[in-house]
Amino acid sequence: MSAFYLTIIWDRPDHYVWSEIYPALPEAGRRWLDLARRFHPNTITARKGTWHTPWPMTVHPCLAMPAYDPGFSKTFAEVTDQRAIEVRDMVRQGKPVALYYSGGIDSSVCAAALLKNLGAEELKHVAFCCSINSATENPVFFDRYIRGKITLLDSNKNQYSDVIEKGYLPITADTGDDIFGTEQATQFYFSFPTLVEALSGPARARLALLQDHPKLMELPYHHFVDLLIPYFSPLGPAGDKNRKVGEWFYHKLTANIATSDVPIYSLHDLFWWLIFNLRFTHCSLRGPLFYYRGEDVQDAITKHIINWFNTPDYQQWSMVNNNNGQKICKPTAMHYKWAARHYIHDFDHNEWYFNYKIKSVSLNRLIRNNRHRVENMFALDTCYHRYWLDAPDVRDVIEQGLHNFAG
Repeated sequence: MSAFYLTIIWDRPDHYVWSEIYPALPEAGRRWLDLARRFHPNTITARKGTWHTPWPMTVHPCLAMPAYDPGFSKTFAEVTDQRAIEVRDMVRQGKPVALYYSGGIDSSVCAAALLKNLGAEELKHVAFCCSINSATENPVFFDRYIRGKITLLDSNKNQYSDVIEKGYLPITADTGDDIFGTEQATQFYFSFPTLVEALSGPARARLALLQDHPKLMELPYHHFVDLLIPYFSPLGPAGDKNRKVGEWFYHKLTANIATSDVPIYSLHDLFWWLIFNLRFTHCSLRGPLFYYRGEDVQDAITKHIINWFNTPDYQQWSMVNNNNGQKICKPTAMHYKWAARHYIHDFDHNEWYFNYKIKSVSLNRLIRNNRHRVENMFALDTCYHRYWLDAPDVRDVIEQGLHNFAG
């Protein structure tokens, strides 16, 4: 069997994975599926450090993490401008590009960078693939810089394959979350008081004192183990927390950290590493798999789709800029991706967007017309063959892997 680049097990309760496979599994196999329920879907594939999975997994060559360089000194703005210049050079070589623009912070960074670094003639060969949601998510930016000035394609009607057929190289900002590592973190910070209330004794008193600590995110992550374990724990059938799974995952994650060469110290480092190391593959490949109709997925991934934030410099910037306010300056949804907010603000001077923009999930809107096949996808292997959960041979692979999984 070929190794996989990506595994996805959706957590719908009526799926056969739960109704037929789950009860007969050994404890380790059930833990993995419970992990899928907690981090739905299950797409946790480590790029670095020790990490065991039920199936043979490997890292896609174009998604490998570069060696950590503590001397890296480029700013986020410098890295972003350089990325835009690389795209500008593609345009000059006769390769038009189409940015999938949602109006969110990640795609707005790409948009601002292109508008800032490309000239009027070059921008004639740039399209923005967007929808009405893109305009309403950042209406000032859309009216000021996009409407009537940039070629528009409807993202509800144009998947990556359609855009490629029109002669464009699609640009995706899907790995922006990975660079800043805030998806799970902001949920944890919001849940902090509730998690504390569920504790008792000395742990509750100690963590209640930390709740309003001005440098909460910068404190060592092991100080919060009594909150992280229940936070990582999935809900059981009776609605109670399956604490054994949360404890297992916490120790699995910290063991991965101990075998990596990237310094992970603080609470926010832990959450950043969770997505930067363990979910980078998923964020990078979900677009080509969920939003591409063509059969030649290899060409889409390696030749056509430009993953804006997947560059060595962006990843180095991400690795050396922990705990300095560049990623998140306060533990709230309005203070995440701080360096990206500054980059956009330096271009458009929109005070509201800078201070109050929060995350709005746009990927589900893009893939809703292909929902059934997405929910039934299992993996992409190293030969770029897609596997579907409703195929009998795939079910056998899933069962065998989960039965043999040692944890």
